[in-house]
Amino acid sequence: MIITIDGPAGAGKGTVARFLAEKYNLKKLDTGLLYRALAKEVIASNLDPQTHATEIVALARQISIESTNQEDLRTEIVANMASKIASSPEVRKILNQLQRDFAHGDPSPFKGVILDGRDIGTVICPEADCKIFLTASSEVRAMRRNKEGGGTPHSHGEISKIMVERDTRDQNRKVAPLSAAENAHIIDTTHLTIDEVCSRAAYYVDQLYLKKKNINS
Repeated sequence: MIITIDGPAGAGKGTVARFLAEKYNLKKLDTGLLYRALAKEVIASNLDPQTHATEIVALARQISIESTNQEDLRTEIVANMASKIASSPEVRKILNQLQRDFAHGDPSPFKGVILDGRDIGTVICPEADCKIFLTASSEVRAMRRNKEGGGTPHSHGEISKIMVERDTRDQNRKVAPLSAAENAHIIDTTHLTIDEVCSRAAYYVDQLYLKKKNINS
């Protein structure tokens, strides 16, 4: 079983993915951390995405699933750089393959996999059994990120501005723009508690199980 969770930053993808992974015994991957791991290397190497495309592609080939276990990947500085390098077709090709290999590899001893990101249901796993798309107002998402901290020195206003710019960049990039799959279950988390969001997401997964049970019965 493959479950995908897409949506912009601060919509609640990570929290819901962790909840569903534990509830249904799923192997989890936060795909955004692959781009953040690369972004961290790009920043450390002082590379400009506009003028060092070749060097960045070379760094992308060194990224692995294990790279997502690094510390300091959730700062706004790293996140902003990740959004910039994510527009590169060459970078996406390399990291997309890592994600597909994870999705279609043997999940044992887990019962399946769950991936969260921005284009999982539309590009990485269009054949996924259950697709969920989370969204929320930019103001609420900025408040959540500000509360999380993440080691960033930015003010709430700065975080809000960065997130809006990132949303615009992600939604308008030519390669795999941020959007909900046609058959995705859309949940607006703006006015919901995290428990309510998790319950709604679990309902959709339960419906998947019931459907499969009826087919096999």
